Amino acid sequence: MDLIKIRKPTGYDRDISLLTASMFVRRIVMGFLQIVRAIYFAYLGYSPVKIGILLSIATAVSAIHNVTFGYLCDKFGRKPFLILGGIFATLRMVIFAVTQDFWLLALGQGLGALGEGVGAGQPVVSGYITDKVDARDRPGVYSGMAITNSLAATIGSALGGLPIYLEASRGYNIITAHQILWQISAVISASSLIFILFIQESIRKTEEIDIIKVEKPRDWGPILKFSLIRGSNGLAWGIADSLTPLYFFYRFDVGTESLGPVYALARFLSIFSYLLIPRIVERFGDINTIIASRLSSAVLTFLMALTDSYFIAFIILVINRLVTLFSMPIRQTFASSIVEPDETATAIGISSFARMGVQTIAPTLAGYMFELLSLTTPFIVGSMLMAINGGLYWNYFAKDKKSLKI
Repeated sequence: MDLIKIRKPTGYDRDISLLTASMFVRRIVMGFLQIVRAIYFAYLGYSPVKIGILLSIATAVSAIHNVTFGYLCDKFGRKPFLILGGIFATLRMVIFAVTQDFWLLALGQGLGALGEGVGAGQPVVSGYITDKVDARDRPGVYSGMAITNSLAATIGSALGGLPIYLEASRGYNIITAHQILWQISAVISASSLIFILFIQESIRKTEEIDIIKVEKPRDWGPILKFSLIRGSNGLAWGIADSLTPLYFFYRFDVGTESLGPVYALARFLSIFSYLLIPRIVERFGDINTIIASRLSSAVLTFLMALTDSYFIAFIILVINRLVTLFSMPIRQTFASSIVEPDETATAIGISSFARMGVQTIAPTLAGYMFELLSLTTPFIVGSMLMAINGGLYWNYFAKDKKSLKI
């Protein structure tokens, strides 16, 4: 009871609550899209390399989206770009529902990537939170949004098995069953716009929009270091994680009906881990906690490549995702502390661009590794890069007395 009282998010006013509700709805779609998408492309007959290219297209556009939307919303306000994000995310689902053509699917991936601002770490969302919430209350808002996102992703992940259910119970072929899922997701994604339409533009941004000219963050040093760190992490996870559902599909003959509950379980359990963040960070520090999570992920990812048992791989997958999800609110809070509030979206946009710019090639590389080397190679390479990422955090920030304590 005391723990819950400590975490009570005092920064949640009407607008932040509406934003959280909108992100919750959109996260439902992302919850099953993450699981179903690669396997659906495989059902369409595309090779691992082509699947990797489709995923890389989304990552490349996301990189551009983060830096441009981050900069523009610092200048012109957050709400218009929150609305645009919802529209683009919906258009992807509409395209998926009506075509199987590779290039149209690529177009859908690109449009959808312009609307993936479903988490507090996205520049527009982070900018809005920074505008609206005092610094002392932001950790509670970030953790609160992480919890609601996890609840939504749990629901979405559980829906990942819907196509298999429709195939078995209704007699649809597997492609038609997936297209029904895309139709449902288009409606869900569009409904997220309802909440955004009722939020107010931040008072701080409205008052300062005419006098502030955002050119660059005041101190480029931390931004460049953080961007390098995020770039290495993006490459690591892009190689090791982007084709994980496809890996289970190929190696263990496991489809979305089994992977959905696995991802849902990891997301659901992460909710309870978020409640422990204040005490763990208070004891070990934010950077030390992030470093420990990166090194733990490196070990778990390497073990994933070694096991031939689906059950053990399942346990490792759940634990690894828990470790990764646990550190997200800590990193998001840290990121919002390294520049002035009116520059937050620009700074996060730049670091996100670095992460996604490097990550762009990762799914395609993983696809080539699948075809030319082995199914386990992406996990081995990814684990090494995760360890390097932890080392960069240590080198750049572990000794920094300005490291944020939440």
